[in-house]
Amino acid sequence: MDAPDPGWIEAQRLASARAMRNACSATHLIHHREGFGWRVRPAAGSVLASPRIAGWDPEPDYFHHWIRDSAIVLRAVPLAIRADPQARPFWLRFIADFVTFSLAVSDPERKGPAVNPLRASTRPGHAEFLRPDAELAALTGDAWLAEPRVAADGLPDLERWSRPQDDGPALRASAMMAILEDLPEAASPQAEMLIARDLAHTLRMAGRPSVGPWEEAPPRRTTFTLLAQWDALDRGAAACPDCRASADRLAALIGTAQDDTTGGWRESIEAPAGHTDAATCLAILHLRRRHGPFAISAPRTRATIAALEKTFTALYPINGGRAVPAIGRWAGDAYFDGNPWYPTTLGFAELHYRIAADSGEAAAFTKAEAWMHLIETVAPRPPGPLPEQFDRRTGAPRSCMDLTWSAAAFLEAVAARDAALQAR
Repeated sequence: MDAPDPGWIEAQRLASARAMRNACSATHLIHHREGFGWRVRPAAGSVLASPRIAGWDPEPDYFHHWIRDSAIVLRAVPLAIRADPQARPFWLRFIADFVTFSLAVSDPERKGPAVNPLRASTRPGHAEFLRPDAELAALTGDAWLAEPRVAADGLPDLERWSRPQDDGPALRASAMMAILEDLPEAASPQAEMLIARDLAHTLRMAGRPSVGPWEEAPPRRTTFTLLAQWDALDRGAAACPDCRASADRLAALIGTAQDDTTGGWRESIEAPAGHTDAATCLAILHLRRRHGPFAISAPRTRATIAALEKTFTALYPINGGRAVPAIGRWAGDAYFDGNPWYPTTLGFAELHYRIAADSGEAAAFTKAEAWMHLIETVAPRPPGPLPEQFDRRTGAPRSCMDLTWSAAAFLEAVAARDAALQAR
């Protein structure tokens, strides 16, 4: 049986906790975007999607605070504390700063600039990447909560990007609710205010077409976003009287994404038959439900997993002869030539560890171990930050070399492994 080395797991667990910490409240870093004449120092409470200083040369520039990524990282903070207990004071301070930062960047009274402040300093070759003045001037009220990302210093995103996105506030609301359960000492009126603001926005926007988690246009109703919205509204229903009815409407809407070809879930309501996406599985993983149609072990979840396994087994040369396949995003992905991703492959490991912990299925645990072993074989040595992708042929790191989401995904996967081992 392919199984990961326990020593490597513990070393990578600590390395991932420290990599995640390096991207949070990273006030020690400064990024000079020379093409824009833009100098950015992250604010306390911000979460860098990557702390790498890069400029699409060819490594992508992820030195931004994505609302979605930051929520995923926030959810993993208790696991980072478990991996590195001495960092507990830092993380408790970070949570408070995260709440303050998130409230500031989503303040409905805030006004966007009338003119992009980078227009005068941007070199001619970068002008096409500037965000239009009209978009920035229109930023006020609810528009702030539809922003997929902000500058790490708290200013608006000044670059062209795909908008609107509606997964971030929903994910942040459910992550904050989970944090307050795990770390009750982090509770504050400001934290409750942030949850209420995110739930109110999710309630208003639930089910509308928006850009999905992979930033791909056009706007549509992706199962990832719909599931994230349903989860937030379902969890928040006790304190939000209107959330229950909205969550029920969303559940019915998600039901229209059932795929007769695979027996699973389509990528979106608008997607053609047979079009599955690993993001759907990541959303179900985020929900962590044991019962109901969106449960981790529900028949449609398993069918979606099986369809994606079949797709990627055939798609990536690196999967030849392996017990389980490296997992990418979707079959037609062309970003950096289309490769397996750490968050998705680790997500499949976590899914199967959780299935094993809940059901005792030995086969699920064996597959989860094989996925973790696969990650061990491609992860950089010595253990440290994890990249975004690994090459579909060789396993070499691709795209971003230090993705904060990958660090969080590793912590979640090994925590699920701990639970599965305990259950066994």
